[in-house]
Amino acid sequence: MNFNFFASEISSTPVDGIWTVGFIDPAQKTYFLVQRDVDNVMGQQGLNIHYVEFKDQSKSCYGGIERVQILRDAVRFRLSSTGADWIGMSEIVVSFTLSKPALAAMSQALAHIVEHGRVEVL
Repeated sequence: MNFNFFASEISSTPVDGIWTVGFIDPAQKTYFLVQRDVDNVMGQQGLNIHYVEFKDQSKSCYGGIERVQILRDAVRFRLSSTGADWIGMSEIVVSFTLSKPALAAMSQALAHIVEHGRVEVL
């Protein structure tokens, strides 16, 4: 199962050592959050892996992304079997309208969050 939505709001700034990218559609009350504590700010040993959350915390897990493909006007998240089990779908595609600098910032943030080699800019 796949889910597609348009994010009218995107946040991709690190806060206190925690990298976060959030895609939000307030009209549909939908969001997809990708996060990683790369500096172990939270102090949770062994959790140096990305975290994903879709719509609420009941649809969340660690290590849920298999591959990220970044396009000019969308990003495709292919979920791992763990992600698919917890979130209930195999792929999430988020469409957006971003300036080139904002797209570059989002791409850089996703590269920091998702493990090496899983992010592809097309």
